[in-house]
Amino acid sequence: MCCPVAAKQTGRADTADMLTKRAAHQANNASETTMEKTKQSSLNKIRLLYFFFRFSTGSLIPFMPLFMSSCGFTHEEIGRLQAIRPIVTMISAPFWGGLSDRTGKKKLILISTFVISAICRLCCAFFKDDMQHFAMALCLSSVFYAAVTCLLDNIVVSSLNSKERLNFGKLRLWGELGNGISSTLMMNVCSNEAYGFEHLFVVHGITTAVAVVFMLLCTPSNQHNQNQAKQETKANGSCNNDTIDWRRSLLDVFTNAEIASILGAVAVTGCSISVLENFSYINIKSLYKAHGQENVLGQEISMYRVFHTCGGMLTWYYSGTWQKKLGPSGVIIASLCCVPLIFFLYAGVGDGLDVRTKIGFTMAEATRSAIFAAMWSSATIRVNMICPPHMTAVLQAIMDASYRGVGSTVGAYVGGFLCKKIGIANTFTLIGKGFVSLLCGALFLSSLVKSNAPK
Repeated sequence: MCCPVAAKQTGRADTADMLTKRAAHQANNASETTMEKTKQSSLNKIRLLYFFFRFSTGSLIPFMPLFMSSCGFTHEEIGRLQAIRPIVTMISAPFWGGLSDRTGKKKLILISTFVISAICRLCCAFFKDDMQHFAMALCLSSVFYAAVTCLLDNIVVSSLNSKERLNFGKLRLWGELGNGISSTLMMNVCSNEAYGFEHLFVVHGITTAVAVVFMLLCTPSNQHNQNQAKQETKANGSCNNDTIDWRRSLLDVFTNAEIASILGAVAVTGCSISVLENFSYINIKSLYKAHGQENVLGQEISMYRVFHTCGGMLTWYYSGTWQKKLGPSGVIIASLCCVPLIFFLYAGVGDGLDVRTKIGFTMAEATRSAIFAAMWSSATIRVNMICPPHMTAVLQAIMDASYRGVGSTVGAYVGGFLCKKIGIANTFTLIGKGFVSLLCGALFLSSLVKSNAPK
């Protein structure tokens, strides 16, 4: 038989052990809860950052062509001024990305370039009577703004783990919401005779200051970015930036077939959407003018912008789910296949201004925004997955230059040439048919390569 004293001691030990385990379990749960709350707080700050960043840019940038027109610039002069931003972006975006990767000071570069670009943009209000000074301010604004979007996306994606990156679209949709609210409100301001473009510049200045505050509060410090870059670089077999062969790294990136195909798809999408952005509203405006309904144009374009925003937000929200099912590459291919649909929707509305026409415009606006959201979220996540860790910012910048630089420039010039020769509606139809032919050819070549591949 066991000694009663020994049994009591054993029971006390078991009870103490159980209490210790329970306390450890409760402490672990409390720690996990605290970490979860901290993570949610950080994600909420990122949502607000995207909201105010896109609210500030949406309050002025989309209306710069209208402001130029109100300044008395001719259509040819406006075309030249509008060509400044994509050309400058194509050149300067990779520079800012490379500088950020080499120095690790992504936060400093992000905030400083955003502030300087906004100041230069605000200066355009003082040069409305002098095209040369206006062009210089616009050029400087474009040089610095080329760093902002790509760096912000890169910083946010780099701060997320592999599972959280699929929710990148749910963070980015807040930017779409901010842009939609801002552009809708400012469109009504532009259409109201009691206000003027000066109010747009005031709103842009105030919201830029708010966005800068959130950039300071919500983005990781420069020291954190530098330490993270060092850790990832060591994990990949390099010691520090001095030992990295940057020329070799660039060559490896551009000879990667998947990266090259992503950049190509982004450039093609940028070219297509550039044609639509530059000429779809001109087509809408001319149609309303022909039917004597210019007095409701601002109000109804605001309605189209609401659907544009809704299409983008829904796509940003579900982008992670689609990428789980199709993979980022599958979503990119699906996005490319949907591009001709936008052209056919805009081209097929006819000459009337009935309900069918307005439904066509609404569907086209929602689809255009959805295609960009699906393409950009998938391309951003995939590039950050397969790119060397010491080159994420520069490759994000090159992708931005492919879309807003190469794609937008080619789209503006090709679209302008074709619209002048055959009209806007015929241009949209021709590009839509050409895109379908291009996709069919790519599909045929892909099937041919697979059939000839060794088994």
